[in-house]
Amino acid sequence: MPYHILIADDATMNRSLIKNILSKSLVGAEFSEAINGEEVLAAVQYSQIDLIILDLIMPVMDGFQTLRWLKKHPEFHDIPVIVNSAITEIKSIEETLKEGAVDYFTKPLSPNDMEIILPLKAKNALLLYEQQRTIIALNRQISEELKNANTFANIMLPKEGGFRRVDLFMKYHPSLGVGGDFFDCVELDGRIHFMVADVTGHGIAAGMAASMVKVLYRKTIEKEGILPSEILHDMNCAIFEMFDFAGKDNYLVFTAFVGIIDGETLYYANAGQPYPLIYRDTSKSFHEVKENGFLVGILNHIHYETRQTDFRKGDMVFLYTDGLFCAGEGNDFTGWEKVCMMSKHFDHVAGENPKEFLEEVFYAFYMFHKASKLDFTDDVAMMLIRKK
Repeated sequence: MPYHILIADDATMNRSLIKNILSKSLVGAEFSEAINGEEVLAAVQYSQIDLIILDLIMPVMDGFQTLRWLKKHPEFHDIPVIVNSAITEIKSIEETLKEGAVDYFTKPLSPNDMEIILPLKAKNALLLYEQQRTIIALNRQISEELKNANTFANIMLPKEGGFRRVDLFMKYHPSLGVGGDFFDCVELDGRIHFMVADVTGHGIAAGMAASMVKVLYRKTIEKEGILPSEILHDMNCAIFEMFDFAGKDNYLVFTAFVGIIDGETLYYANAGQPYPLIYRDTSKSFHEVKENGFLVGILNHIHYETRQTDFRKGDMVFLYTDGLFCAGEGNDFTGWEKVCMMSKHFDHVAGENPKEFLEEVFYAFYMFHKASKLDFTDDVAMMLIRKK
């Protein structure tokens, strides 16, 4: 597409001169003219303008007013504007540069200005605008892809209703629209299987890896009578069987907490996840589950341990990923202890309204991050399972 350049100047001679200069160096360019700011505003609203050469002193609406209007409207904000005025008005040019003009030239034009300076300024401004539009288009495409990936990720999450033996409550906040945090809950052969996991990395790649983890987890739990430690062991072995990591880094690494509710017993095993909390309905309070182990995908043939605890009607297990309390890149600035403290602060809410409890915890950490002038730069996933 040829460039479309708008020349705004109330003097016919000046418009003709600028047009002749630029037409020699910008072959195929189209030109429009305006004699005041109002005509500039009309032109940008009805035509695709790639560059504006703007005189500062014009009747009806001058260059200053025109530039301010353009920069206040997002749809025209990025159109490059080169201002021009008499050499005695250099202070005015300085003000317009502060307002957002990309460049300037002074009148009268010298032979050097006409042959080299003005054409070069125009080419640079057009190139910058073209690059900006390319970036905007790419960002729009990436945003759309992230939106679609996020939709897919939400489809992959378990649904809160539909369990006969437990109630499930969730809170999912991916940092980039889609992320590597993952949780699942399955009712199978009278047992409740659940897992929370955190794949290394962020964005679409981590989201794809999390989808693989879910498929692998669903396949592993089909084995009759399997224990949490065996689930982690089998998933770990499967990763090394599926991929050849000889002499290469393993990028499919994740932390995981795996649990099985069977009757009034909770069986569990941990692979590097922050310590979950168990809410006891009898005492109306939370207690830490201090059990840990190696991350999945780090080393082959790792041994995991299955632990167990009572889990009766009204009891709950609260699981979360480290994005809740980390500022990303492993920068743990509060620690899982703060999650425990915050949960105990809201434990009275948990028994009455588990969904509200998750929102309260998330909001508390959101405010903590905000007070620390930090953002949630990691994915956040929380899951609360209550025994019926």
